[in-house]
Amino acid sequence: MAYDTATGNVVLFGGYSGSTWFTDTWTWDGSAWTQQAPPASPPGRAGGSMAYDAATSTVVAFGGQNRHGELFSGTWTWGSN
Repeated sequence: MAYDTATGNVVLFGGYSGSTWFTDTWTWDGSAWTQQAPPASPPGRAGGSMAYDAATSTVVAFGGQNRHGELFSGTWTWGSN
């Protein structure tokens, strides 16, 4: 989860709960969560990191692991541009 300064929203991707690995993207505008439908998104993961990159006005997601414990090393971006 990371705060997107360009849009003023919080962006949430993925996660794990019990036996479910999530691959969905949500944004929080301060009053409501909205599920997003990006044209492409990374595989489901837990334990990754997200941060806002002011130079590109995007949220960058990195790392995490899948249901088999394999670690991801790629980056994905979310942004309004």
